[in-house]
Amino acid sequence: MWKTIYDYLKSKGFDVYALGQHEGTCKTPYIVIRNNGDGDRGIDMEQTLYELLLYYPSDYYYQFEDYIDSVKQSMNGLFPALKLVDGPGPHYLDPDVLGYMTNLTYRLIKESKVNRN
Repeated sequence: MWKTIYDYLKSKGFDVYALGQHEGTCKTPYIVIRNNGDGDRGIDMEQTLYELLLYYPSDYYYQFEDYIDSVKQSMNGLFPALKLVDGPGPHYLDPDVLGYMTNLTYRLIKESKVNRN
């Protein structure tokens, strides 16, 4: 599903990266996708959380909320497979990239393939 999210956001025109892939300061908006791990959802089901880390140039904070909304609206195209379950989180200035950051967390629930015959 990580690759599906990546390809989907790319197809919608977003600048998308894996963890550690983006270099330098935040000159244009971009998204980092992170797999936040799996968890049980009962006997037959499991969930995987995917976190989208949204970065926006510090000089254009006044546009950040519109960008967040555009990502959320675009991600609706992957519903019901992926559901927004948390976020956006607080906005903070990331001094390493000189950009504002927030997160959106999506959940995928799927049939477990563990402990099966």
